[in-house]
Amino acid sequence: MGSIARDLRYALRQLRKAPLFAVVVVLMLALGIGANTAVFSVMNAILMQLLPVAHPHGLYYVRMAKGEGQPPGAGNTGAYNTSFSEPVFEALRQRADVFEDLIGYVPLSFNGSVAVRHGELPESAEGEEVSGNFFSGLSVRMESGRGFTLADETSHAPIIVLSYDYWTRSFARDPAILGETIYIKGVPVSVVGITARGFKGIEPATAADFWMPLQNRPEFNAWGQPATFDTLYGSPKWWCFRMMARLRPGISPLQAQEALTGTLAAVVKQTVGNVDPKEWKPLLDFVPARGIGGYNEEYRTPVGILMGLVGLVLLIACTNVAMMVQARNTAREHEFSLRMAVGARQGTIFRQLLCESLLLVCAGAALGWLFAVSATRLLAAWSGIETGLNPDTTVLLFTLLISVLAAMTFSLVPLWSAVRAPVAGVLRSTSGNTTAARNHVVAGRIVLSSQIAICFVLLMAAGLLLRTLRNYASQKLGIDAESLLVFGVTPQGNIDGHVFYRQLLDQLRQAPGVESVSFVSNRPGTGWSDNNDLDLDGAPQEGVNLRSDNVGPDYFHTLGIPILAGRDVTDSDTLKSRSVAIVNETFVKKLLSGTNPLGHLLGSTGQKRTIVGVVRDSKYAGVDEVPVPMAWYPAMQWTALATMHVEVRTRGDAMALLPEMRKIVAQMYPTVPLEQPITQRAQFDKSYEQQRMFAALGGFFGVLAALLVATGLYGTHSFRVNRRRTEIGIRMALGATRGEVLLMVMRESLWALVFGLAAGIPLTLLAIRPLKSMLYEISPFDPAAFGLAIAVLVLVSASAALAPARRAASVDPMQALRTE
Repeated sequence: MGSIARDLRYALRQLRKAPLFAVVVVLMLALGIGANTAVFSVMNAILMQLLPVAHPHGLYYVRMAKGEGQPPGAGNTGAYNTSFSEPVFEALRQRADVFEDLIGYVPLSFNGSVAVRHGELPESAEGEEVSGNFFSGLSVRMESGRGFTLADETSHAPIIVLSYDYWTRSFARDPAILGETIYIKGVPVSVVGITARGFKGIEPATAADFWMPLQNRPEFNAWGQPATFDTLYGSPKWWCFRMMARLRPGISPLQAQEALTGTLAAVVKQTVGNVDPKEWKPLLDFVPARGIGGYNEEYRTPVGILMGLVGLVLLIACTNVAMMVQARNTAREHEFSLRMAVGARQGTIFRQLLCESLLLVCAGAALGWLFAVSATRLLAAWSGIETGLNPDTTVLLFTLLISVLAAMTFSLVPLWSAVRAPVAGVLRSTSGNTTAARNHVVAGRIVLSSQIAICFVLLMAAGLLLRTLRNYASQKLGIDAESLLVFGVTPQGNIDGHVFYRQLLDQLRQAPGVESVSFVSNRPGTGWSDNNDLDLDGAPQEGVNLRSDNVGPDYFHTLGIPILAGRDVTDSDTLKSRSVAIVNETFVKKLLSGTNPLGHLLGSTGQKRTIVGVVRDSKYAGVDEVPVPMAWYPAMQWTALATMHVEVRTRGDAMALLPEMRKIVAQMYPTVPLEQPITQRAQFDKSYEQQRMFAALGGFFGVLAALLVATGLYGTHSFRVNRRRTEIGIRMALGATRGEVLLMVMRESLWALVFGLAAGIPLTLLAIRPLKSMLYEISPFDPAAFGLAIAVLVLVSASAALAPARRAASVDPMQALRTE
């Protein structure tokens, strides 16, 4: 232990003598290790991380197998393969031979958030109603209080459990909140428990703020659906329920699927009716609750590609550090040989140099971990993933592993060559006759060319991803999204929804700075849409799905969508007036081409709506969608209205008007919060936030690789110029001009660039093929991206070599020779 302590002190003294070297090495390692750790955090969260509960193994998300959804004749919530009816849940939970626990849960609204009030001001919070065995079946630890019981479920008890994060954020961890009354959508409920830190629910990628037992009150209907349409307990054909299972020991997912097929078929026959087995098969699938459910397949390829790219960045960083350590050790060969000449053993010197490398790695890993934590928070914001991205033990172990690999990569080979230098030869050498061995020069050129080849791959990937991002951002929405504010509101209590929204529109229209106001059921840009079979003029249209939404008066005027024929929705479209619809131009082109679309009827008997308007196609679910047939119905013609999203056209900055909107709503309805206020442009931008994250990371990796390569080239050329100072002086004394010396150094950089591109271009052609799935409206072999990557490398190579070349050209021959 005493010798190790001495070696560490000696290593610290040596690094203090070369502070610039130490700082550059630590920063290189920190960037390489930190970037790898941050991307691995995403991969760990999406693909590998278990739920933060006491016994996470054996938990499975329950889904329909083989792409099946709900049976014909049943309705769903849009999540076609993850939703079941309440009778299905009740029938399956009786199969104790298969399940230890079957857990049911359902969101309280489509966007997850509901109005919560504790004190004077309301706020929005994410809530779910769950079965009584939710916490016990998942083995969720409680910070304080208790979870739910089956008795709470059957009695539909008005109680809630808070998440630790929500307790911290909204109640400052006040322990007195237990037993207090909170109002959810205007209904009083009591707080009975708080979950332990880390548990944020089981809904993929989103964090729940509170949970309540399954409810039968209309205010708490599943998904926020008005109870006049479908209810959790009263609509057996409404598949709205989500499930998670804990299988019994010894029961595999395949065995569970086979055992439950008959049960599922029986309950479907009882609630829906006879179903043709050729149209629908009662097969369940059990997906391990590992990573973020639903994101595993979507993110597997992109995250794998990012891990490959960031691994290349680490490789460049390690080879740079290896060259720097090699150069420093070469400069210290005389010191090492002198020490060995007076009796020092090779093992002692090797151990001391290894201590220097380990100190650098530890400092780089520590700084890299801090960088990774900050970068992971940024990735969470970019990706919209609210759960699982905090670095955990697995991520920490990964960081330690790549740190050890980095130490081995850049330390052992240079150190081994340093202690094997011939003592007599080094002691006899001078700066005049010390010339790098040919094999060292060739090895250095190979390393530089390899770095350039790797950097070309990264720059090409960065260029493609950034051009993809530009294609997303430049898509024409078909609406005037500028100066358009959108926020959600939900009527509270027993107020009639028609009265609520009519009064709200009247007040908002009078606000200063407001041009027009309307509302919509599914907010554009969120990815949600309502799709159903289509009847046109009484005839079913086979194979045609009609997307639809419910909107308020002046909706198309407010959003800036041009009306091609007919009219907009108006205040006169009410329950007492003729049922009408407005369709888009794709609907007309595909279904009513060559005819006047006005006057045709949508829907079956008893639900027929007359087409009174045609509007130009516009983006709806996201910026990358293609137009599909769509219809809009006046929301005021429905018997019940729940959550709506208010669209406000402003005369200036939309967000600047948000305080005034809050004030107006609070004055009219003190218990109603504004839900997810945002500009409509920003809402559409969120529809490609994952792609923006990948593009930003790809661009960052490309820039980082170019910076690292530039650093490596500069350091290598500077070291060679210093080593060849006497040689350059002799060349100039014999007649070489400064221009010739400049070209000599620049030529070395040019050859490294040429060989690097010769290797990098075919390597890139192979490496970017998997990138195709991440691109949008651009070819993987885009010539502009190729040209940009080559131009950047030329600029990097020239810039890195220019300063050492000019320094070589400025050598004074007499002074260089006099040093000998």
